[in-house]
Amino acid sequence: MIQVRKYKPLDEDFIYHSWLSSVDYNIPGVKRMTRLVIDSCVNNGTILVACSDEDPDHILGWLSYSEEIGFPVLLYVFVKKKLRNHGIGYRLMTEGFPDVYEAPYGEIVPTAFWSFWCQKYNLKKRWALKFNSLYLPVLVDKLNGKAEPQSKNKGQTQGVIAQA
Repeated sequence: MIQVRKYKPLDEDFIYHSWLSSVDYNIPGVKRMTRLVIDSCVNNGTILVACSDEDPDHILGWLSYSEEIGFPVLLYVFVKKKLRNHGIGYRLMTEGFPDVYEAPYGEIVPTAFWSFWCQKYNLKKRWALKFNSLYLPVLVDKLNGKAEPQSKNKGQTQGVIAQA
């Protein structure tokens, strides 16, 4: 049987590795942006983990979401490759977004990601996902607004802030 639980610090390495490994874009800043989003999910506790009843430390898959932009947005779902298409992802979705999967149906799950696997498994229909490419930039902008401004020339940054 599958159990779904909240993220524990013991899960951190697996979650960071599996999420960052999936980001294979060779564009400067994409990994940094992804790490910022993961850090936010870890700090806010918005990660659910699917594991075996017999061993709650054995991760089968996980889901992350954010509520930073005013409503829950699905950020990422990961299920180990050999375990895909066996209901683990769906179980995570029903735990993470219970209102969507309870009658009456018709609700959607806003998502900030879309991948080959989403298309292959027809998750738009099966999981009621609604992808919007603007969710991720808005989320990153909000998260950057919470972070300390970083600049190579701190005096210049302070001058710009003082002028504003």
